[in-house]
Amino acid sequence: MIDFFLHALKSNPEIAIFLSIALGTLLGRIPIMGFHLGTVAGSLLMGLVIGQIGIDMPGILKGVFFALFIYAVGFKSGPEFFGSLNRGTIKLVVLSVVLCVTGLLAILLVNWLFGFDAGFAAGLGAGALTDTAMMGTASSAINELDITAAQVADLNSHMAIAYAITYIGGTVGLILFVGSIAPRLLNIDLKQSARELEAELAGGDAVLQPGEVIAYTRVITRAYRLAAQADGLTIAQLEARMGQVSIERVVRGNEVLERDTALVLATGDVVGVVAVRELVDRLSGWLGVEVDSPLALSYPSKVVEVVLTRGEFANKTLQQIKALIGPAAHHGLFLNRVTRQGYDLPLLANTVYQRGDIAHLSGRPDVVDACASRFGRIRVSKYKSDIALHTLGIVAGSVLGLLSAHVGNIPIELGVGGGILIVALGLGWAHSRYPIFGDLPPAAQWAFSEFGLTAFAAVVGLLAGPKAIHAMQEHGLAILVAGLIVTMVPPLVAFYFGRYVLKLHPMILLGGLAGSQTEAASMNTILDETQSQTPVIGFTVCYAVSNVLFAVWGPIIVAFA
Repeated sequence: MIDFFLHALKSNPEIAIFLSIALGTLLGRIPIMGFHLGTVAGSLLMGLVIGQIGIDMPGILKGVFFALFIYAVGFKSGPEFFGSLNRGTIKLVVLSVVLCVTGLLAILLVNWLFGFDAGFAAGLGAGALTDTAMMGTASSAINELDITAAQVADLNSHMAIAYAITYIGGTVGLILFVGSIAPRLLNIDLKQSARELEAELAGGDAVLQPGEVIAYTRVITRAYRLAAQADGLTIAQLEARMGQVSIERVVRGNEVLERDTALVLATGDVVGVVAVRELVDRLSGWLGVEVDSPLALSYPSKVVEVVLTRGEFANKTLQQIKALIGPAAHHGLFLNRVTRQGYDLPLLANTVYQRGDIAHLSGRPDVVDACASRFGRIRVSKYKSDIALHTLGIVAGSVLGLLSAHVGNIPIELGVGGGILIVALGLGWAHSRYPIFGDLPPAAQWAFSEFGLTAFAAVVGLLAGPKAIHAMQEHGLAILVAGLIVTMVPPLVAFYFGRYVLKLHPMILLGGLAGSQTEAASMNTILDETQSQTPVIGFTVCYAVSNVLFAVWGPIIVAFA
């Protein structure tokens, strides 16, 4: 039975790939001292283990899976990357560049100190800085070197080993740095610092306790039987007294009266209202006794996700956006949340919003539609991807990556991965501005990215094969030490530069460090520790910029190493 299974793996490499992914995913879910290895590292490790039997793995598969991954990353990051190129976010761009350049220099330094080859250098850089894209573009560059096929296989094997050794340290090291070391260096309390930034961004608005958001975003619906104090007032007059309250329907006896701002209210009318949570205690005093009336609350309402594309509102604060819309236009409209690359932004008066941000709006259909058309475009849930465009994008990126130039006698080229990334960035940005083409729903983006990267890691592990044990025994300790240097030096340099040169607020700085090292786990740690969404402001811009720079570093590392 075992012989049959081993023969099946050797003669059918696709079985080995999927088995590595399955077992690697399960391994990545196992908590180790509160830390999870993750699917990518788990799949690479299982690929190394299964690869010990000597599987003849087609190397082309590695390129195919990496193309899917890097394209999805570029398409998703495109709006954020190009949106970050403005004066409002220049400090975050500089922070990301400083960390990435320091990371590159650290990789080249340890490579010189320890005498690694190009495979070890690229692998430890990708693992220590937790950016697998670097390993993919480096692999493409290695395949273009003027060396034998056996030497190419050795370098790719060394790259997989170095990545496997340094990835855990890279992830845990950054989590410890942003969650414990950096706050101690600053001598701050994370939660208190987050509250201070929230107060600054609130611009005088109320800031609630940890775990809550400002009342403007907390929408409630209630029904009230009007008392004498509301008798004889029109809906418009009553709403003017109450502020952020909208009367949506009136039930008078058995008659249902839809919203009309000129309608004169009478004692005993039952009204269905929408209001922000902070006003709920005062509604009874303004209106009367709260009642249970499904009929009064059965008014039409609409909930949409709107992508900010209009330049009129880009790089404006929430307070400025509300002023531009005007009080009459947004009455009956409620902003529930705003997300950027999947993370919630703080809904505070002075929070700056950018192109590509997604606003979750609710309210009366006519008001929601009118505001959405001014703000940008409604994101429609589509389940079909524009496969023709995206595959052509991968083709165009691959061709672009093959073009080369020379600086002196040194050939310079993007590589297939770098070319695909650049084309995907452009298409992602173009789709955010002109959504009539290039659909790639978030679920499809996730599938391209997650499966592509996980399968790529599994193939890299399987290709490393039996050579892994010998290389690990010979260089394992040196790679581990070098990886720790590369993990800790770049964020430390960027930390001091961001705090004392760029003068960034600690919360934005910590989020920026997590984004600059493209590490979501450390970002989640910051959010948990601070119980605030303010670090997201620093994370997303740096994440988009670093994804591009780290991918470009791969061929550079190979060239110098």
